[in-house]
Amino acid sequence: MSQWHEDDAFWNAFYPVMFSDARWAVAEAEVQSGMSLLGAIEPLDILDFCCGPGRHTLAMAKFGHRVLGVDRMASYLEIGRQKAKEVGVDVVFERGDVRSFRKPESFDCAVSLFTSFGYFDDPADDITLLENVYASLRPGGKVLMDMSGQEIIA
Repeated sequence: MSQWHEDDAFWNAFYPVMFSDARWAVAEAEVQSGMSLLGAIEPLDILDFCCGPGRHTLAMAKFGHRVLGVDRMASYLEIGRQKAKEVGVDVVFERGDVRSFRKPESFDCAVSLFTSFGYFDDPADDITLLENVYASLRPGGKVLMDMSGQEIIA
């Protein structure tokens, strides 16, 4: 039996709630706020892990960053590709499981925004994800994560 977060029907059914027009509208401000915490000025190579449909991926690209968005949901990645064309930004979306995704020393920064960490039933999977993210960073690379507990989300 698969884990709840691997249920594509769930994610597709709740897309309109999770990724409303209002949520898309605030993505650039959320990215600007997060990048200011990192002190990011020049364009960076960024890994957006668990990127969903690319709300933040596209916003980072609009600010001049080179972004790779990774997610397991093919339908979400297709939405991201379409929106990238619509807004005229160049981003790469790749389907993958973050528990096995690793590109050694390829990124200046890795981000995961909008509570996409902690879904796995086995805490060892969270450790594996973090190890993969760390291995994908160049020396001195930074990680930015945004998380809310289930008490807030539910």
